[in-house]
Amino acid sequence: MFNDLKTVLDDKGGSVRAYDAAARAARARLSAEPGNAAALLLVAYAAQRFVEAYDDQPLTQDAAGEERAQFEWIVDTLDAAFESGSAEDKVTALNAVAARIAG
Repeated sequence: MFNDLKTVLDDKGGSVRAYDAAARAARARLSAEPGNAAALLLVAYAAQRFVEAYDDQPLTQDAAGEERAQFEWIVDTLDAAFESGSAEDKVTALNAVAARIAG
């Protein structure tokens, strides 16, 4: 459901521009998928946060790996919850992702 947003990173080499493309792709889906809007907005926010943090800034390989792992965790967590269809699972995942992004 959201795994295609990880594919965007792979297709574009995991660069700052790749995260920008993932953020744009998530935002582009908002109006077409109102039932997934909260999840897509969180994914877009996480990707955009990466862009803002590292655009025109040095990025170590370790930092890139940590950021990638976090982005994958966000997408995987949301994907699993939204595929299950349970409203409770969705809310739990949304809250977990929001807390992790904020932390």
